[in-house]
Amino acid sequence: MNFENIKQKMDSESMDGSQIPVRIKDIETSKMPIQKVRKSMKSEIITQLILIVIFFAAPSFLEMHRLPKTTYYIMMFITSLITLGYLAKMSWFLNKYISLSNNSKETVVAFIYDLKLTLEVYKTAIISGSLLLPIAMVSLFLGSIKIDEKVYNDLILLNMPNTSLILYVFGYILIAILIYFITVYWSNKLYGVHIKNLEKILKEFDVE
Repeated sequence: MNFENIKQKMDSESMDGSQIPVRIKDIETSKMPIQKVRKSMKSEIITQLILIVIFFAAPSFLEMHRLPKTTYYIMMFITSLITLGYLAKMSWFLNKYISLSNNSKETVVAFIYDLKLTLEVYKTAIISGSLLLPIAMVSLFLGSIKIDEKVYNDLILLNMPNTSLILYVFGYILIAILIYFITVYWSNKLYGVHIKNLEKILKEFDVE
């Protein structure tokens, strides 16, 4: 009987037994941020669809002049198209990773890659869509029958002194910058933390 071979076999089995729990732990741990990302995306898709319906229904409860009402619907239509575009991207992402049964290092790598691409679309869509919202909101509030129509017409046609025009442009730029930083902060808070956790888990996959 070759005791050396038996000893090597026992050592090999002991080594495999110590590695398997680590791999299982990594796989199970990686599912947690993935599930949180999927849950956040589902909630956001539902919320955004509800908001679109509310925004389109808002003029029905107000008496508005024709021009501001038309402008409002045009701005909201464009914003909704942009929103639906990134919601479709999110839905594609969720459907692609609807099952976590094949969770592995390769799955986590692919998940992180697709999530980053989806977030870039998300940020671009939110920023571009939100830049149209100030025009829609101004149309909604200044387009009321109770307000002189000339007030809105002068504003939308930029019929104002240069000083006022500069102030409006400066204010709009500040709003754009604010929207950008809020969007980046929100996306990082909602999804970025999970990307960091998954990247940390990837390093654990490589631990021998």
